Amino acid sequence: MKLKEIANVIKGTHLKEKESDTKEHKIYKELTMLSLEPISFIDERKLIEVDSNKKVSSKNLTKVGDVIVSLYFPMIACFVEEGQEGLVIPHYMAVVRLKKGVKLDSRFIVQFINSTRGRKAICEKVSKLYTIRPTSLSLTYLNNVDILDKENVLLESF
Repeated sequence: MKLKEIANVIKGTHLKEKESDTKEHKIYKELTMLSLEPISFIDERKLIEVDSNKKVSSKNLTKVGDVIVSLYFPMIACFVEEGQEGLVIPHYMAVVRLKKGVKLDSRFIVQFINSTRGRKAICEKVSKLYTIRPTSLSLTYLNNVDILDKENVLLESF
């Protein structure tokens, strides 16, 4: 089962600081690479505040149950807990949101991406095109990773 079959993968946004003294502005809290902890949680002490005059679309703000994935090495995935809604997802990260009606805990996706097997499955496809280990991840590869490949093989053998 490919990730794109059960979830929408959306790239983050590029948010600029306000450039002029307009009255319309909003202060957002934005995720950073440092705020994604390798043990799958978001460290809210390492968020940055951005004062912007651009309104951020709701698709680029975190929601409970989202999976945030950094698109650059070390490609960490984190689960969005209650109280962490409304954080801006930057352009160097992606959000994985399960589609309506999918009966899967999104924490499984976090654990898969952070596992050795998951990283191997993602990087295997990228490595076929490049001769070096990838340092960034395209949404195409993330969308097409087969998250239940080994499980399906095991089930079919019974």
